[in-house]
Amino acid sequence: MVRRLILTLLTLLLLLAAGVMTALFIFRHSTPVEFQQATASQPVSFTRDEAAHFDAQTEWWYYTGFLTGEDGQSYGFEVVFFKAYMPPQVRIGNVLPLNLLSNPIYFAHFAVSDEAVQEHAFFEQASFPAFWDAGARDDRYRVWNGDWRAWGGDGEHHLRAAAGRYALRLDLDSAKPPILQGPQGVEDMGQAGTSYYYSYTDLSGVGLLYVDGVRHVVQATAWMDHQWGSWKVHGALAGWDWFSLRLDDDSQVMLLSFRDDEGNVQPESGGTWIAADGSSHLLSLDDYTLETLEVWTSPDTGAIYPIKWHVTIPDYGLDIVVEATFPEQELATHLGPIYWEGSVTVDGTVDGVGYVELIGYVPGSE
Repeated sequence: MVRRLILTLLTLLLLLAAGVMTALFIFRHSTPVEFQQATASQPVSFTRDEAAHFDAQTEWWYYTGFLTGEDGQSYGFEVVFFKAYMPPQVRIGNVLPLNLLSNPIYFAHFAVSDEAVQEHAFFEQASFPAFWDAGARDDRYRVWNGDWRAWGGDGEHHLRAAAGRYALRLDLDSAKPPILQGPQGVEDMGQAGTSYYYSYTDLSGVGLLYVDGVRHVVQATAWMDHQWGSWKVHGALAGWDWFSLRLDDDSQVMLLSFRDDEGNVQPESGGTWIAADGSSHLLSLDDYTLETLEVWTSPDTGAIYPIKWHVTIPDYGLDIVVEATFPEQELATHLGPIYWEGSVTVDGTVDGVGYVELIGYVPGSE
C-alpha cells in the first residue's frame, strides 16, 4: 500500500515536471547569443517592426493619453507593455536564475489620473510566476500580460486593461503616419548606445472607462511609442526627461533629454517636431530650450521632480509653459525603476496637453 502511494506520488511529480518542461519549451525564448543593435543600415520598416523583436534585449509599447467622458470629466491614462531579457545574476531566492524559468520577462503598467479630484492610480503586472500568461507575437502586433492586451497594425490600435477601480477599453486610429524618432528611426542614446524608436503621435477614438463598475463612454486622444534595442543604461545614463506634447494646432512635439550623474543634459538629447500635415523634422539640443520653473518633492521616495517648465523652439515659433495637472503622479513600481509619469497642460503661443516621463530622480536609483 505504501509502495503504491509512493509510486503514485512519483508519477504525479514526473508528470508535473514534464508539464513544466513542456511549458518552458513553448513559452520561453532562448537568450540570444548576440543582441540586436539599432543601426541605420537596418532602418525601421513598417509593418514588420510593429511586432515583437526577440533578438532585442529590451522592448516596450507605450500608450499615454486623455479620456473625456460625456459629462466632461477628464482623465489621463497610461498603458505600457514591456519585454526584457534578464541577466543570469537575477535569481529566485538568490539561487535559481530567473531566466531559466521565464525569458524574456514581460511586465506591464496601467495608470489613471483623475484630473477632477487629482487622484492617481497605478497598477502593474508581471509574467512571473505565471510566465505562460504573457507574451508577444513576432509576426504581427499583439502583446498581452494577463487580461491586459494591445493589438492592431497599420494605424489601428486596440487596448484593454483593468485593475482596481478602473477598466479601460479603447479602439484608436491614427490621423498621421508613424513618426521615426531619430535618423531612420535610430535614437542615439549617447554612452548607453542606440535604440529603434517610432511613434504614433495623433491617435484618437472612442472607448469605455469603467469606474467602480460604472460605465462611461469616452472620447480618447493618445500617443504611442514603440522602442526596442540593446542599450546599456546602468553606468551610462542617470536618467532622462521625455515630453510628448499634442498642440491645439494639430502639431506635436517630442523632446528627450538624457542626463548624466551630475544632472547635465547630454549632447545626444533632442527631439522631433511633427507638423499638422504629418511631416516631421528632427530637433537637436541646440534647437530648443527647456527650463525648470517649479519642482515637487515626493513624500514617499524623497525624489525631487520638476513639474513645471518653460519650453521654446524658436524655429517653429513655440514659446510655452508646460505644467503637471497635479504633482502626485509618481509610479511606485516593483519591477524596474520608480518614476514619474503624468499628464500636463500646455499654455503659450499655442495651447495643448501632453505627458511627461521623468526617470532617475529617486535617491540611490540608477
